[in-house]
Amino acid sequence: MKVYLINPDYMLYGNPPLGLAYLASYLRKEIPFLDIKILDQIPCREIITKIKQDRPDVVGLTAVSENWFKVKKLGKIIRNEVKNSKIIIGGVHLTSQPSCFKKSAFDYGILGEGELPFAHLIKLIQNKNCDTNNLGKIKGILFRQEGKVINTGISEQIQNMDDLPPPALELLNMQYYSIPHISSGLFKKSFHVLTSRGCPHNCKFCSSSCFWGRKIRFFSAERVVNEIENLYRRHKFNKINIGDDLFSINEQRLKAIVEGLRKKCLLGKIEFSCCGRADSFSVPIVKKLKEMGVTEIFFGFESGSEKALKWLKGEGMSVEMNKKAIELCKQYEITPFGFFVIGSPYETLEDMKKTGDFIRAYCRTNFIIFQTIAYPGTEVWEYGIKNKIIPEDMYERETRGFAAKDTRYLLTKEVSRENFEKVYNEIKNLNIKNDKSKIINNLKNIDLKNLKGFFKIIFIKKMWALRKRFFNKLR
Repeated sequence: MKVYLINPDYMLYGNPPLGLAYLASYLRKEIPFLDIKILDQIPCREIITKIKQDRPDVVGLTAVSENWFKVKKLGKIIRNEVKNSKIIIGGVHLTSQPSCFKKSAFDYGILGEGELPFAHLIKLIQNKNCDTNNLGKIKGILFRQEGKVINTGISEQIQNMDDLPPPALELLNMQYYSIPHISSGLFKKSFHVLTSRGCPHNCKFCSSSCFWGRKIRFFSAERVVNEIENLYRRHKFNKINIGDDLFSINEQRLKAIVEGLRKKCLLGKIEFSCCGRADSFSVPIVKKLKEMGVTEIFFGFESGSEKALKWLKGEGMSVEMNKKAIELCKQYEITPFGFFVIGSPYETLEDMKKTGDFIRAYCRTNFIIFQTIAYPGTEVWEYGIKNKIIPEDMYERETRGFAAKDTRYLLTKEVSRENFEKVYNEIKNLNIKNDKSKIINNLKNIDLKNLKGFFKIIFIKKMWALRKRFFNKLR
């Protein structure tokens, strides 16, 4: 039985689809003799050609809100090309807005964490037992019955994370991920790892807790160290980005990871980046991160306005905490990188200007500014719908891109579109100037042995695709 999993995003520098890699490894464990492939970092036309040629029994896709329109369109094309394949969709967007399944070409949907419901569903497909009674027993799926969509609720979750086999990296396009990143500093080869799932916080703009839940489930320190060792020794990655929502929250586990890396003689050989949160950031934690080799920490600072920040992240957060987190990073020579949003509900022009002032004063060279965007399942989404600022079918339209700005969906009523544009552009222009200096600084410190990666055919193809996309936008 052939099961093909598709990463729909073809980017110059895309993150590895670790969710698909975990799904593949879990299927291998639970259902022997499956022929599993991940179609990763190849253009859509090649995905279609491969599926027409191989005619897999099951095609699995995943979508976040920004690429839902594209993935839905791809699913329809696949349906037209291979009539007998079962097409399954999962991911954050479907879980947050299951109503989007109704007018799609997908046969089944997976809600929430995918491994358990997907494996149950594959077994039914394999045994040709997909009647309504059997499907209804699987928690966490969507299916159709007499023209109606049946929703069996959110799936149960794996409690002992070490029960999950390591992700099937050999099924990913590892040649592509070995291309050095210009943005990585010193042109290092970098890769992502996940060491936990979930976040205990409930930020009004974030859909992570809607998908994973508000309880963090950790992989053991031993498991994390073994995965890092594999990436370094076997795949030669010398920079590792830890993609957890909140890696720095568990001090004891962090100590165990550092000790494990020391025993493996890996300390000092790998650079790490991770995400932190100012209200759970302390001297003992930053010391261990420094010892581990963390050189960059990403914070969701969000706003320089006390009022806007507390609305977005809760009463427990403050601008002063964000300042202290930055100072602490600088004290231990770790780069703090800030994410900020403007245009949130109830935000005034003065609030937005305070964000600009904060950036100029504390993280002028390391930040990204976004327009606050509404994602299904969040309080920001509910606000936007209630106030008729955004349409419920917002992501059914080809209007959204990753980190795109669109003043039609400006969530605050307190600021005109013109004033929003002015403040947004003023802040963003700070980053454009800084990017030039960063590139020049990186060029001074090139790791020459990695330069050959830029001459690989796959990198040249990506650059050519990016060039065509750029010039098409200018026309």
